[in-house]
Amino acid sequence: MYLTKYYTLDQISILEHSWKLLEVGHDMTYFQRYEWYKMLAGLNVNKKSKSFKNVIVEVLRDGKSVLIVPLWIVQKDFGKYNHRGIYFFARGQWSDYQNFIYDKFDPEAVNILLNDVTQKYNVRNFIFEDVPKGTKFFDYINSKYTHLESEGNVCVELNIPSDLESYHKMLSKSVRQNIRTAFNRAEKDGVLLTFNFDDQNVNIEEFKSFREAHLGDKIMKGGTTLKNRLIYFISTKILGRGVYEFYPYTPFQHDPHAHFITCRDQNNRLCAAYCYGIDKVHNKIVLMAVATNANFYRYSPGILSIYKFVLEQMDKHGFAKVDFTRGNEIYKYSLGGVNHYNHNLTFSIEK
Repeated sequence: MYLTKYYTLDQISILEHSWKLLEVGHDMTYFQRYEWYKMLAGLNVNKKSKSFKNVIVEVLRDGKSVLIVPLWIVQKDFGKYNHRGIYFFARGQWSDYQNFIYDKFDPEAVNILLNDVTQKYNVRNFIFEDVPKGTKFFDYINSKYTHLESEGNVCVELNIPSDLESYHKMLSKSVRQNIRTAFNRAEKDGVLLTFNFDDQNVNIEEFKSFREAHLGDKIMKGGTTLKNRLIYFISTKILGRGVYEFYPYTPFQHDPHAHFITCRDQNNRLCAAYCYGIDKVHNKIVLMAVATNANFYRYSPGILSIYKFVLEQMDKHGFAKVDFTRGNEIYKYSLGGVNHYNHNLTFSIEK
């Protein structure tokens, strides 16, 4: 027997025990964890509107929780781009992979949840973004519903090999040479680079400033050309007015479980840093943000940091993968990463 329950964001702690039993499922990622959603719920608990609702839905089978999903339910169009429909609550910039929360996938529980939500809120359109291809939820929706599917985002992941020779075979000759050149250049300049794979002393404001400086022209302003600056202005200042945004957050500022890989010089100056989370289910790290000090660009400290991290894992039989998450930046492939994909699933339940 199935039962559906509804919770508000400030009731999320009621679900902690059940949630943590489900988040160990093979399809789950760092972004389906209870602690991740607890952070998001805490930031957005006071975000209220007549146009939408934030709810957490649980499905129980014979009294046992088998499915949980936080949802953003838009009950009427508002702005220009917020269309009536049911979305994942965690949709947005930093939650790279979206899914229902489950251990063993139960298609009947999914059907019950979708139908129950449809009837309760009188909304029949579902827009589920960034669902990893190959998960049981993706496969089920893909096979059951007539839907519009658009490729969401390219994601990149590195499978860490067992030895250095195998890893070097994954890298191009030019990349291997660039790594040697970076180390030699630092040595020639008298710069002693040290690497820390779980740095507890990162200055968050410094990390933020380096990151923003690096992204300033490339992303925030769309580049330095007049054309790109015009595109940036139209998309953010004009069209962006119609897009609802949840409370702005960054994992390096708000995620209490974030870790840092750092590269520093002999004076303890930060050269580069990666903010990452640990995905225990798949024994991998999930990179969420990177910052590089422009004064050290010539030594490629970001590339060297991941290279040294990979060598450390091979030596100590540590993590099996580095998940670079969304985005097809060149450095990810240079370090041996390969593509996998998220998809956006849009479908409707008929009356």
